[in-house]
Parts: sequence; structure tokens; C-alpha cells
Amino acid sequence: MFNMPEPTLESLKKHIGVLALQAGFLVLLALSYGGFALNTYVKEASIPSHITSPLAYEQQTAQTSEAVLGEDTAETPVEEPLEESETMPEPTMYPQPPRKEYAIAIYGDSMVDTMGERLEYLEHALLERYPETTFRLYNYGVGSQNIHNGLERWNKPLRYQDRDFPAITELRPDIIIVGSFAYNVLVPHDRNAHWLGYTELVQRAQRLTPHVYMLAEIAPMRRGFGFGPNGVNWEPSTAWSHTEKIIEQLENVLGLARTLQVPLIDAYSPSLQDGVKEGKRELVNPSDNIHPSVEGHKFIAKTIVDALKFR
Repeated sequence: MFNMPEPTLESLKKHIGVLALQAGFLVLLALSYGGFALNTYVKEASIPSHITSPLAYEQQTAQTSEAVLGEDTAETPVEEPLEESETMPEPTMYPQPPRKEYAIAIYGDSMVDTMGERLEYLEHALLERYPETTFRLYNYGVGSQNIHNGLERWNKPLRYQDRDFPAITELRPDIIIVGSFAYNVLVPHDRNAHWLGYTELVQRAQRLTPHVYMLAEIAPMRRGFGFGPNGVNWEPSTAWSHTEKIIEQLENVLGLARTLQVPLIDAYSPSLQDGVKEGKRELVNPSDNIHPSVEGHKFIAKTIVDALKFR
């Protein structure tokens, strides 16, 4: 057994001093580490996860991609079932015509001719609104005819394309819609002559039935009018001048409807582009840039159906 020397007061003081220095150093070290960790956490919280942790970003991206591009999105959307408090909007109800059957004739140039041999666009629009009514439809439109040509054939039967109709004076339809004959101008152009000829045509129709309507078809395109594989392909200046005359004759119809107090079917005004006297491109057939497109014919048919009053 070893005899340890008795500790002196001086040695105890030195030992306590060393322990105090070590403890102080540990405290400073702990404080420094805590501050660094806190600062690091604050900085990381403000940095996007794909910068601080690429793996976390890849996992997040994978989850997002799966949600957007997964199998669920390949299915046809299904209409959500209505809540108990919700109701389906009711379709617009129109007064049904008092009679079971009507004969309707449209008389005009190629703007009418291209509505279909049986006026299919109008037929569809009528039956969609009045499914219980029978409509006998007659297309008396002939291409390349001006207002004087229309007057000349008024009392004659129509044998044109697949149509073989008696003269409109023999048919005596319940409703007659008189087209504008605006697209085929008189040579030389005479707006007043068109006004007078159109007045005569409307008055002839009124001798057959009291239910006569005046039709102003869609406005022509001015830039590019007649250009296309099936168009007339005139010089631009000629096309521009011709469309100005068409517009004058279409506006004759609007004025005459007010003067004669005859119901107007106005497809012209809503077919104009905003702020200019030029037709909307989507309503015109791109193959000739003259006659109505499918959209244009649907537009005209709806305009007609909206205007007709059945008695």
C-alpha cells in the first residue's frame, strides 16, 4: 500500500481552477454549437427543398407527376352528381306552333341555294325547337342570280340541282322568306334599282301569304373575298369594290324592312366584325371565301328560327 501525501490547500486551489476553466470551455462550446444549429435551421427553412435536399425534391416531383399523369386522368370525365340542394337547369321552353304542319319556302340566290337541297340546316334547327311539328321546306335558291333574275322566274317552276318544284305561286307556302339577292349585283351597279326590284319581289310574296319575311344574309369578307380553290379569284381591288356593293344591297334590306314594315331576319348585323363593315371569317366558307361555312349556315338557320312567328 502506498502512502499518499496529504493534499495541501495550495494544490486544492490549483485543481479547482483547472476544473473551472474546463467547465467554462465546455459551456462556451455548447453555446456556439446551439447557435450554429439554430442559424442553420432558419436558413434551411427559407431555401426550397430541391436545393437543400435533391432526394426530397425528386420524391415530391414523382408524387406530383403521378397525380397529374396517372391512370385516373386517362378516364373520361364524369359529371359530378348533384347535391340534394342543387337542381338541373331546365331547357328553354318555346311556345309550340298552333298547327301540326307548315310549308316554308326561301327564295333567293346562291346564299340560299347553298343552304341545302332540303334546307337541312334550317330543318335541323326547326325540329330541335319544335319536335312535334312537321315542316315542309322548299329551297328556291339559284346561284348567280341578281334581283332582276329573281323577278323573272317568280312565276316559273324550279328545276335546279336535285329540286323539281312547282312555281312558288302554285305552291303558295304558309311562310315565304325572301333572300336579299345582294351578292349578285346589277351591272352596272344600281343600288336604287335593287331597292325597287326587292320591293316588288316582297310585294309579290305578300300576295301569296301574309307571312312574309325579309332575309339579310351574313356580311361578306372584304379582304380575301372570293379567293380559294372554288372562288372567283378576282384582283384584290375588284373584290374590294364588289363587296362594297354587296354591303349596300344588304343594307337596302334593313332599310326596306322598316319602310315596308315587313318582319326582318337580320343575319347581317351580328355577323359584322367589331367596328368594321366586314364579315367574321369563321362564318365564311374557306374554299371560296364567299358563301357561308357550316358554322355560317348554322348561324343563319338559328337566326331564322329565332325570328319566325307561327300562327
